[in-house]
Amino acid sequence: MKVWINDRWNTVDGTKNAAWGKGSRWRAVWIDPTKAGKGETSKSFAKKADAEAYRAKMEDSLRAGTYRAPELANKNFAAAADAWFSGKKKPTGSSLKRYRDALDVWVLPKWGTRKLSTIEKTEIDEWVTALADGSAPHAEDRTVHGGGLSPNGITAVWVPFRAAVANALHLGWITGDPCVGVELPKTPHKEIDTLTHTEVKALADAAHKVADNRSDALMVELMAYAGLRPGEVVALQVKHVALTERRIQIRRTLTIDAAGKEIFGPPKHGERRDVPIAPHILDALVALTAGRAATAPLVTSTLGKSVNVHNWRSRVWTAAVAGSGLDGRGLTPKSLRHTAASRAIEAGADVKVIQRMLGHADATLTLNTYGHLWPDRLDEVAGAVSAAREKALSQESS
Repeated sequence: MKVWINDRWNTVDGTKNAAWGKGSRWRAVWIDPTKAGKGETSKSFAKKADAEAYRAKMEDSLRAGTYRAPELANKNFAAAADAWFSGKKKPTGSSLKRYRDALDVWVLPKWGTRKLSTIEKTEIDEWVTALADGSAPHAEDRTVHGGGLSPNGITAVWVPFRAAVANALHLGWITGDPCVGVELPKTPHKEIDTLTHTEVKALADAAHKVADNRSDALMVELMAYAGLRPGEVVALQVKHVALTERRIQIRRTLTIDAAGKEIFGPPKHGERRDVPIAPHILDALVALTAGRAATAPLVTSTLGKSVNVHNWRSRVWTAAVAGSGLDGRGLTPKSLRHTAASRAIEAGADVKVIQRMLGHADATLTLNTYGHLWPDRLDEVAGAVSAAREKALSQESS
């Protein structure tokens, strides 16, 4: 692609024209390949040497395929972040809130005003290290505790940063991806702590005693035996309990919108599902649903209102864990979800059953999280194959 130089002050034969003495004299001109059909693009210079140098630079970029329109070359990261975030249509409100927080608190304070084309991989590597050791810049109104972000915390910041850069590359704002090859800290493996049946009963009994509220015990039991998330339990209404079919219908969950306000929305991953009711919970569910309106919350506070998850965790969960003698193990409500999966696997449930019960988007997550809990049946399988072989051969020879 040719780039040429025009003298704005003189005509071709060297005589002065109407523009003589006005503005910059020399103009580098080219046809912008990103603006098909829109004619010439130019940039003016006071000195011919500067125009010649710019022409050489432009010709090199056009030949190498690294050309960017001048207005795109000046785009900064904040513009890239806005372009990416404004185009998000699929994420839930809670995901959008996490992205927005990560951008505002950690990403924009570091990269917001930087030209995209100047960001280098080595700088990103240094930033990731700073996020881990606590030296990374952050929003002034954010108090940072401890020695930096955990590996999971860094990943939460990385996701919108990486996506904004990738989107800028797709839009043609940059010609290379500075994120390629950047390594994030690896999340250390953490053993899953699950409860025995005896421990679950002790925890449920202790929860009941905190405020003499049967709903608190049912919260524990639904998480420990149906694998429900806390937000799914508090979102249950009476109509979601199908006593005849012995199923609990997961149709919504407590979540937050993009502004951080708590709302009832679709279950995680948008997956509606039905989970079985453990027989020993059935009587409690019969009692809690009898004579109540279909849209009434299944579990309630002592005042008969919907349960506030955060309040329940600080008021009931903490006291119940201590009251059942289970403190010191770092248990969280998610430990009960792990317990549900573990006990179901012990009872013979396969991967697809666990996936359906927990509402995982696909079986890969189920296997990655709980695959080690399934027994190693290699010898059993090998023996069964050999037995079938012997049986088949004996039948053929008889």
